[in-house]
Amino acid sequence: MKISYGSILGLLIAIIALGLALQNYESSYFLNYEAALIVFGGTLAATMISFEGKEVFRALGAMRELIVPSPIDDKSMMSEVQTVVDWGKINAKEGKLGLERAFEESDMTRDRFLQYSIDLFSAGYSVDSLRAKMETFVSNQYEQEKKSVEILTTMGTFSPAFGMIGTLIGLVGMLSQLDDFAGKIGEPMAVALVTTFYGAVAQQLLFKPAAQRTDAKNRVLLTRNLMMTEAFLLLVSNKGSMEIQDHLNSFLRNTPNKKVVNQTEASESS
Repeated sequence: MKISYGSILGLLIAIIALGLALQNYESSYFLNYEAALIVFGGTLAATMISFEGKEVFRALGAMRELIVPSPIDDKSMMSEVQTVVDWGKINAKEGKLGLERAFEESDMTRDRFLQYSIDLFSAGYSVDSLRAKMETFVSNQYEQEKKSVEILTTMGTFSPAFGMIGTLIGLVGMLSQLDDFAGKIGEPMAVALVTTFYGAVAQQLLFKPAAQRTDAKNRVLLTRNLMMTEAFLLLVSNKGSMEIQDHLNSFLRNTPNKKVVNQTEASESS
């Protein structure tokens, strides 16, 4: 499993910075299970009330994006462009049957969207019909993935709010013991302050970064799916390898300087 070293470095910097800031205090002062229960338990409860349970658990699973990089990046998209260019050559030489054999041999069939696209291509739909179906799939998938971002963002707003609720609970406990000797107000006061701390840390180092990272991954996935939509439309239209490459390169942030196919190959495949 790949690890996002940038995220790991960011988390380490946060831990070190907090450690240095709190080095003059006992670490046990900031470890309070009651405060953690109020913040994280309350945040989860409010989120479960606000959204469907399966969507909440899906969003929590998306939090692994904090340390696991997206499988789709510039390198993988360039590789997919190369694959589609090769498919264009096969289409020009062997036709639809040869192209369908190439689909079966490709590892792209493990991707749900690409498998759906291949099935539509094999069904023989027209360009307009194929475009409508693929764009609907892309749009619906993006909206589904956006739900995880919405949930994580909501959790980021709930956590500091429950931190404040914990503060109020602690203050009530502290005030109720003012008539006793002062030593008894320490524990409720600790809960009052630590819950605010937990809520802020959860928002800024957990839920908010997870939401932003998931959103970034979704945007990359959207760009890639739109690119592959155009790829299949070009294949249905029997476009040549050079035109396919030039069109798909417009979706890449780092357009290759070297052509994947040369002009001779392109003219032969046209």
